[in-house]
Amino acid sequence: MTTACVLLLSLGAAIWDWRVRRIPNWLCLSGLLAGFVLNDWRFALGGVGLALAIHLPLFALRATGGGDVKLMAALGALLGVDVWLRVFLISAILGGVIALGMVFWRGALRETFKRLWMILRSLGRGVAPYRERPELDVTTGLGNTLPRGVVVAIAVVVWLGYSKFRTSF
Repeated sequence: MTTACVLLLSLGAAIWDWRVRRIPNWLCLSGLLAGFVLNDWRFALGGVGLALAIHLPLFALRATGGGDVKLMAALGALLGVDVWLRVFLISAILGGVIALGMVFWRGALRETFKRLWMILRSLGRGVAPYRERPELDVTTGLGNTLPRGVVVAIAVVVWLGYSKFRTSF
């Protein structure tokens, strides 16, 4: 039952994020509630806590959107700390690979390094990067962004496929 909820949540988020670049609140809230109903509350709360600990600072810096934070919190409630962390790591690696592909495809390597330097300089001075450069704020639509819901859904499918394959042998 939990696996079905995880798949529905992640695939639904992927479709919404791909089409309209938003992940609806009702979908994330449904996943969060399902996580607490299907799991022990401590298990669910641990996953939610870890997801928020990682994603809220990124949201505060406007490096990720609110829908992404809520999606990962809902997945945390469903998956718990251990599995959520594995899905997060797969999505981080996969997202990095896809982002690099986008950079090369668009011929934006120089611009990417320039923006990375701006981010590091701003953080080194204790200033949120988006305050100095609006294109670094994911909410403005000025920079290149990645539909994280799609990447997370792929990571979920990869993890589920791997875990099923591993238990088969």
